[in-house]
Amino acid sequence: MTKALDGFDPQQTYDDASADYEDACRDFWQYMSIRTVDRLSLGPGGRVLDVPCGTGATLLSLAERVGSSGHVVGMDYAERMVEIAEGKVRAAGVHNIELKIGDMTAITADDPYDAIQCSLGLFFVDDMPGLVRSFLRLVRPAGGEVATTVFGEHFFEPMRSVFVSAVAELTPGCVVVEPWRRTENVAVLREIFREAGVEDVVVETEDDELPLDSPDDWWRIVMGSGLRRTVTTIGEDAAAHVRRRCEAYVEGHGITALLNRTHYAVAVRR
Repeated sequence: MTKALDGFDPQQTYDDASADYEDACRDFWQYMSIRTVDRLSLGPGGRVLDVPCGTGATLLSLAERVGSSGHVVGMDYAERMVEIAEGKVRAAGVHNIELKIGDMTAITADDPYDAIQCSLGLFFVDDMPGLVRSFLRLVRPAGGEVATTVFGEHFFEPMRSVFVSAVAELTPGCVVVEPWRRTENVAVLREIFREAGVEDVVVETEDDELPLDSPDDWWRIVMGSGLRRTVTTIGEDAAAHVRRRCEAYVEGHGITALLNRTHYAVAVRR
């Protein structure tokens, strides 16, 4: 799954980040998955696949939407992420959720799903139109839905740009690999769906200001997100310098919020 990602390994990155991901996701990007669920036409008795499900940000809300007669499958490539999701499901005592460890490019199903939710995962595969095409084959004909959510052009700005600049200055030659930038443009996202055979995908874009309560909050985002891969690559000493540079920027420029843009795309199988 990494040929187009310049060595970025999603499985290893998010296995390593799992605990930090759970913490940061709750405060900084879980809302994206929740809004994706709200865009689905799920009802009691529905079958839905959440992939990659991460640490299970929306599994319980999906289970509530489909009710006891419905079925929710959560799948992720990162084993430790799934373990955290399993803990949530057990604690909630919910019995209509099934969790799996697996590759979303190789999914099979005996029965079609009513919907597939893919939040913050599309950009991690080599063949993005192929992934959308496979999802469409997995949902029921005449009405099955595929919803994908991706970051837009503004990814936790201005601090993402500060982070990238600090890495470039302090560790020359190190490239910050950002797979999520592959789908940040709406025209590119629409073309992915067009190549998958969908001409009428509905794409909605929303901008959000996310409170940044302290300089430490930015590093929580770094260590809980795909940016962690860069921190691991440059080593502890360089990472410490980058962190100090970022924290100084937050304090010196009075940064109290981050701008985050999200694209929500929903396609219906005709």
